[in-house]
Amino acid sequence: MPADTAGVGRDGRPRPGSIEYRLSWGVEASRAARAYSKGVTGRGVVVAMIDTGIGGTSADLFADLSPASTDLVPDRHEDDGDHEHGAQTASLLAGRLDGAGTFGIAYGATLLSIRADRDGSCRKTCAFDADVLARAIEYAVDHGARVIGMPMASRRPIPQIEPALARAAARGVVIVAAAGNDGSDQPHWPGRYASDPRFRDAMIVVGASSRRGDLTRWSNKAGLALDRYIAAPGEQVVVNCTTRFCRLTSGTSYSVSYAAGAAALLLSRDPGLTGPEAAAALLGSARDLADRGPDPLTGRGLLDVRRALQTVDRERDEARG
Repeated sequence: MPADTAGVGRDGRPRPGSIEYRLSWGVEASRAARAYSKGVTGRGVVVAMIDTGIGGTSADLFADLSPASTDLVPDRHEDDGDHEHGAQTASLLAGRLDGAGTFGIAYGATLLSIRADRDGSCRKTCAFDADVLARAIEYAVDHGARVIGMPMASRRPIPQIEPALARAAARGVVIVAAAGNDGSDQPHWPGRYASDPRFRDAMIVVGASSRRGDLTRWSNKAGLALDRYIAAPGEQVVVNCTTRFCRLTSGTSYSVSYAAGAAALLLSRDPGLTGPEAAAALLGSARDLADRGPDPLTGRGLLDVRRALQTVDRERDEARG
């Protein structure tokens, strides 16, 4: 898409109504504008995205790409598959605000991109080996990530990553995981670990909402993780914009980007906030999609950054007396 310089206001903030803002519809749906009006962009917060990496010219999409970004598979061979997934999820999380294409919900955050997909798997469907996932979580913790996005799903538990999850939880990291895309009554792993008492205070599992603000029919439901489940934009989100066109894509992977970015906004607003406190603010402020309170279909409801920010500000003011 052509550059829309009017998309960036004189104050350097997104301008509602601009082409860039309209394309980034998930930002508006997540009610993030209040954060921007307060100058909150995620700046100062490292967010790790464990995915298929960004590579090549995709690095130009980000205002603050961590130099520690890495590929954990040594001597990787070139493949012909579609491994754009990592760039797409990262762009919805932390894509720069520049008046062109789209921007990420936490466009000022530091992106730590960790490529962890199995070598060659993206020729068909990108896959992740458990031992590499465990190393990726450890790497994110060791390199200062306060939020870790995990936009992948397995139908089976992944016991190899449990020690790494425990370490991340002990360090106060927020772990945001995808629910899965087959319409099941339960989230897939690692998202289902959000119902495990060992990790629950650190984890959020995310389902996909549509432009209408409802849970998509294909998104996995909250199930046993109902207290730790929210829905965020994930259907027909806009990615891969060029000077001529953009691409639409869907999946709970993209919902992870919005929820992880929302956590970064809260941590940026109040650097003294702990990870569990940020997660609790997002979960407690979600807008109900069904009956009042957590339910096994839609969990806590729809991501609402504005309400979460109000919660953080109120609690901070109360703490100050």
